[in-house]
Amino acid sequence: MALTVNIGSRRVQVTAQPLAPDAFAPFGAVIANPRPDVHPSAFAAASLPSNAVSANQGSAIQYRAVSRARNLYGQAPSGSADPVTSVFVCAARELSPADGGDRFTVRVLERHPFTTQTFAPLASSASTYLVVVAPSLAPSAADAHLPVPRGLGLPGSGLPDLRGLRAFVATGVQAVTYGAGTWHAPMVVLGEAGATLDFVVSQWASGVGEEDCQLVEFESEGVAEPRVEVRIPKVARLGRL
Repeated sequence: MALTVNIGSRRVQVTAQPLAPDAFAPFGAVIANPRPDVHPSAFAAASLPSNAVSANQGSAIQYRAVSRARNLYGQAPSGSADPVTSVFVCAARELSPADGGDRFTVRVLERHPFTTQTFAPLASSASTYLVVVAPSLAPSAADAHLPVPRGLGLPGSGLPDLRGLRAFVATGVQAVTYGAGTWHAPMVVLGEAGATLDFVVSQWASGVGEEDCQLVEFESEGVAEPRVEVRIPKVARLGRL
């Protein structure tokens, strides 16, 4: 069951930026080929990141540890979980027009307190998607009843801090890993009506609803839709597979 957060008369507006590893680092990891211009045969002569190694008899470049999976279910009430891989077929979302682009209303954020979650896009009719994330507020009574891992360096409690809301436009050659406990919007595919983007999704899950996924719904005073909005510039949507 989702928690409802009333933000009153506040208006939260952010502009989406192209997805980049450094900017996204507080929330997780971006998975992509850092040097798509370098063919494996040129490995010896190329200047590559320190995690690059030649692999498969010189026919591949391996970039090691680009994202780290995390399983914290040992602290969950259930005590255990299984690694799960699934496929999400995500339809392009309806957007509202905005100056120089489009606007997406953030109605819901979710978190997976005990696991990382990786979304890797597959070739589909859509090729870009919106990643919306937020840090957590300090713990409060509002979500104190929800199970979370606790301790130094662990996610812990706390509702989304909309003051730190961030949004990024990702292309079909970028995957993302949400850190355990990171508040994020459900997947928002960008594209024409009827288009879809498929994702391979990897995480751990116990099958216990409040351990696997926790939801917050936003509402504003006097209006039907919450005033939590992401502006998506036209130029940010030009990425293609």
